[in-house]
Amino acid sequence: MLRIVLVNPTYTAWDESIPLPKTLENTTPSFGLCCLAATLRDNGFDPKIVEAGALQLTSKQTLTYIIRERPNIVGFRASTVSFNNAAILAKEIKEYEKGIITIIGGPHVTALPTETIREFPQFDVGIVEEGEETLIELAKVINDKGIAALNEIGHIRGLVFRHNGKVMLSAKRGYIKNLDSLPMPAWDLLEGFPEHYQPPLMSYKKLPVASMVTSRGCPFQCIFCDRSVFGNLYRCYSADYIVGMIEHLVTTYGIRHIIFYDDLFTASSSRLKAICNKIIDKRIDITWSCDARINSVSPESLALMKKAGCWEIAYGIESGSQEILDLLAKGIKLEEIERDVRLTHKAGIKIKGLFMMGHPLETIQTIKETLALAKRLPFNIINISKFTPFPGTDIYKDIHKYGHFNPDWKRMNANTFVFIPKGFTEKELEWEYRKAIAGYYWRPQKILSLLVALLRDPSGIKRLLRACYDISIFFIFKGISRLKRQEEVSRS
Repeated sequence: MLRIVLVNPTYTAWDESIPLPKTLENTTPSFGLCCLAATLRDNGFDPKIVEAGALQLTSKQTLTYIIRERPNIVGFRASTVSFNNAAILAKEIKEYEKGIITIIGGPHVTALPTETIREFPQFDVGIVEEGEETLIELAKVINDKGIAALNEIGHIRGLVFRHNGKVMLSAKRGYIKNLDSLPMPAWDLLEGFPEHYQPPLMSYKKLPVASMVTSRGCPFQCIFCDRSVFGNLYRCYSADYIVGMIEHLVTTYGIRHIIFYDDLFTASSSRLKAICNKIIDKRIDITWSCDARINSVSPESLALMKKAGCWEIAYGIESGSQEILDLLAKGIKLEEIERDVRLTHKAGIKIKGLFMMGHPLETIQTIKETLALAKRLPFNIINISKFTPFPGTDIYKDIHKYGHFNPDWKRMNANTFVFIPKGFTEKELEWEYRKAIAGYYWRPQKILSLLVALLRDPSGIKRLLRACYDISIFFIFKGISRLKRQEEVSRS
C-alpha cells in the first residue's frame, strides 16, 4: 500500500538559524489537508500530515519528518504565499530520492497550472481545483503501476502533468456538490493537536482552538479574490454535519473556541439560523469567530449568533473610498458598512476590520478616508494588508494599467508592496502604511481598550507576555544570524 505524506509548508520564509515563533504565524491546521487525509483513509490508504508551521520546523526538520515516513507520494498544499517553501522541499525530496512522486495542489497551481509545472520540475504533477476525488483516482493508479503511472494519467480529470516533455492539462473535474458526502476531517492525524495549533495573539477567546471551513465557492466578483480552486458555485456542509464536527472537536479534543474561515459563513440565513439553534439546543459550551460579508447580517441574526457563542466577526471592508470599493467590485456601500458594523457592536460581538492599502486608484486622500472610517466605527481591532494581485484573481492580468507590478511569487505575501499604484513610490507607500497603522493603534483610547480586553481575559496577560518573549527571541536570533553572516563574508 502507498505511503502518502501531505505537507502544509510554513507561510513565513525559512531561515535555518532562526526559530519560527508561533506569535508571528497563524498555526491553525489546514482544514483542506485534514479533508484530503480523511478521504484517502476512507479509500484504504494510510496518509500522514506534516504541519510545518505548527510544529515550528525548519526546512531541514520538515524534510526529516517527511523522509522518515519512507513515502511513495508527497503532496503539498500551497498558496502563492507558501509556494516557494513547497518548491524548496520538493527539490530536496527529489535530490534525496527521485522515485518519490511529488504532487502540488492549492490556489497557486490552480491559477497558474502550466507555468507552475513547466518552471518547477521538482513537482511531478499538479492537482487543479478541488482535490479529494482527483487525488484518490491518482493514488489508485500509482498504487497499481508505481512511478510509471505518470505516463498514463491523462484520463484523470483535474490534473496538470508532463507527457513526452510537454506540460498537459487534463479535462476539468466537476465540483463536489454534496459536501456532507465527505468523511469527517482527520484531525487525529495532526501531531500534537490541538496544543501546538493556534491563531495569532488577539484572534481567539480561549484555548484550545480549532478551525473549520464549512462552505466552498463564492458567487461574488471581487477582483482581488482568487476563486479558482472552489469556483463560483456556493456549496456548504449542512447544519447537522457542522454541529456534528463541533461536537466531535469538543468531546474528543476539548476544543473551546472555533474559527470559521469561510469567506461566506453568513451567506445562507437559514443555514446560519439552523447552526446557531442546534448549538444552543445541544448546550455546546463553545465560543467562535467567523468572517462575514457586509449585507449578510441583521439585528435578528446577530442576536442569535451572540446567543450561540459568537465572539468575533471579521468584515472585509478593504477601503474607506467608495470609488475604490466600486473598482474592486465589492458590491457594498459605505453606509452599509457603517450600519452593519454598528449593529454588530450593539449585539455585543467583537469586530475585526479587514482593510487593504495600495489599491489601484489609491491616493493620499483615499488612504485618509480609509483611516477615518476605521477610527469612526467601533472596530475592536483592524488588520491592514498590502494589496496584492495574486495569480487567479481578475485584477492580475490588468494590474499594469494602474501602476508598477513586480510579479515575484516569493514576495507575494500581502506583507510586501509588490504593486505600487500610480502617484506613489514604494518608499512613499510604505511610509503611508506605517503612518496609518500608528494612527489607528497609537491612540490613548485604543491602547486602553486593548489592555482592558487583555486584562479581562484570564489568559490575556499570559498571552501578551508570551508574545513579547517570542518576538524578542526572534529578533535576537535574527541579529545573531546577521552578525554571523557578516563575519563569514569578511573572512572570505
